Amino acid sequence: MPPKPRIRVPVRATPAARGRAAQSPPSNPPTLASQTSTTPRTASTVRTIARYGFYGVTGVCMGLSIRDNLFDFDKVSGASMAPTINPTVHETGRRDVVFVRPYLHGRNSNNTWDIERGDVVTFWKPHKPEEVGLKRVIALEGDTVYPKSGSLLNAAANRLAGMPDGLADSDPDSILSGREEKGKVVVPYGHVWVEGDNWRSSLDSRDIGPISKSLVMGKVFKVWRGWGELRGTEDSRTRKEKEGASRVKEGQCEVPGVFL
Repeated sequence: MPPKPRIRVPVRATPAARGRAAQSPPSNPPTLASQTSTTPRTASTVRTIARYGFYGVTGVCMGLSIRDNLFDFDKVSGASMAPTINPTVHETGRRDVVFVRPYLHGRNSNNTWDIERGDVVTFWKPHKPEEVGLKRVIALEGDTVYPKSGSLLNAAANRLAGMPDGLADSDPDSILSGREEKGKVVVPYGHVWVEGDNWRSSLDSRDIGPISKSLVMGKVFKVWRGWGELRGTEDSRTRKEKEGASRVKEGQCEVPGVFL
């Protein structure tokens, strides 16, 4: 006789096991929607980065355009232009901020200007090309300057050294005794003569000579000394403070024949 089949008796789960089975959440397999949900999030992040990158590049371009065509600003160090600029920098360390309008060479438009006597300009220093200077223009091309101090003056000869201008030492326009001054310089074509308002502590054209107009970067039109203290660049020196500055006799600018 064939063997009888084994009888399987179903085992009933205990109440504790049934409770654990009810508490455990069902494990659902990942659907297509859950797999593709990260794609829109990634695209949104890329769009956000691209948008802010565009805003950043646009802002930089606008800033550079404003700086090169409208105005720029910077803090001034040193007291060579005191009392007009930085009058108390040595006592308090307080530095003024200047607003500069760029000098656009060779362009005639509404936002350009020409250099005039009394302008406060910024320029690349001829003796330190990596630095920018800030001085006042006191003479233009064709003017005659009579400096009273500076390394251009040869102390031994009591004359201007190394800068012959073809003029006699005795000048009818002299105001010193004997109708003779220590020397004079005729500002050449395409140059300007600059000096600091604080002539006692200024390295300027009295030491480096006239500077080329091609080195001029811009003209200072406002000085900011703090909240509520926005002023112009008018010479604020007293009459006595101006006595040490060079004397200027205005002349006429003539284009050298070599350029004609």
